[in-house]
Amino acid sequence: MLSPEVWNFKPPQHYFNVEKLDNKKKDVPVIIKKHYFNHVVSLILPQSSNIPDIVTNSISDDSDYYKIKDLHVSELLNKQFIDAFVKKGELTLLAIGNKIDLSNAIAITPSGILIISLIREDFYKLGLEGNASFFDRKINTRNVVEIDLTAEYFQPGKKNYERVKTALENYLDLIFDVILIWEPPDENLCPSSVAAWFHQRGYSVSLCRQKLSYRSENRVNIPIVTDSFNLNDDFFEWLGVFSIFGDIKNEETSEYVNTYECPKPNILVDQVKYLQYTGFFSRQRAIKIYNTVREYVLSQKNLPWCSLHVQGFSDSPVSWDLKEHTFFTDGDNSYTILFNPNAECIIRKSLSSNNKLRIA
Repeated sequence: MLSPEVWNFKPPQHYFNVEKLDNKKKDVPVIIKKHYFNHVVSLILPQSSNIPDIVTNSISDDSDYYKIKDLHVSELLNKQFIDAFVKKGELTLLAIGNKIDLSNAIAITPSGILIISLIREDFYKLGLEGNASFFDRKINTRNVVEIDLTAEYFQPGKKNYERVKTALENYLDLIFDVILIWEPPDENLCPSSVAAWFHQRGYSVSLCRQKLSYRSENRVNIPIVTDSFNLNDDFFEWLGVFSIFGDIKNEETSEYVNTYECPKPNILVDQVKYLQYTGFFSRQRAIKIYNTVREYVLSQKNLPWCSLHVQGFSDSPVSWDLKEHTFFTDGDNSYTILFNPNAECIIRKSLSSNNKLRIA
């Protein structure tokens, strides 16, 4: 066994990308459109006596998702399934209950890419082409297989399709609990059709709903938005501290929160509203939330600012687009959007889960 001195890892790097956008433009930021597996959505609204229904409804209305228990991955190659739910509308699927750095995982992106992330032994059993993990190419403990379910060549009877099907049915029987969302291409189609399809094939299907955490704080000092705040980490640190203020987990956290001082410049406001929804949100849902919050902020003359934070699943195989993700560094794949009253918004994107460990 290697001695601890050989594996002398440096602390993980925390890297954030910050950009400024015109709030009045209706173009949806790419950072939202390319982030598929969203787990937590939270809002902070200072100087708000109430949170309007239009904002909460954009998060909670028709936001059900489904859990399929013990799903055989080979089922995802079914032509009927691909034609009905992958090629039409947007399907987002993610394995749950697995640790991405220690075990196998799967996901389907809205663009129709099936991602199979495998530990080395199972990858060799599967016998399909795949790339060594970005995070451990030197020692090669994990490989990632990507299959475009929508490709013209991926059809029953064609060589590529039959090879993948044979591998998943005969060489490696992968089984996962998964959650999924299907957004139909037509409002006349029911999103629950995908759940009915799996139920008819004998799977245990559960309806899942988002969980809400809400609180209101009175007489709170909040940071003021200034022209230079977009590069000020203190502002975003305050957002994080306020988010955990009502959910203190231990004495160490409690002491830190209770002694934390709001960065300057700041102002005292009568109320600050905070709400957090936890569950599974598709990119389409995130886009809807962004558009609704943006329009709300533009309509409020006296609102100092509003923050929208979206946190991805810590154990998803990818974070943004098809960029591989790891939990081992810290698992953070999130973004925060700060809307301010002068028609600007700042987007802060965490890239730390895409960084390799550094060896001292």
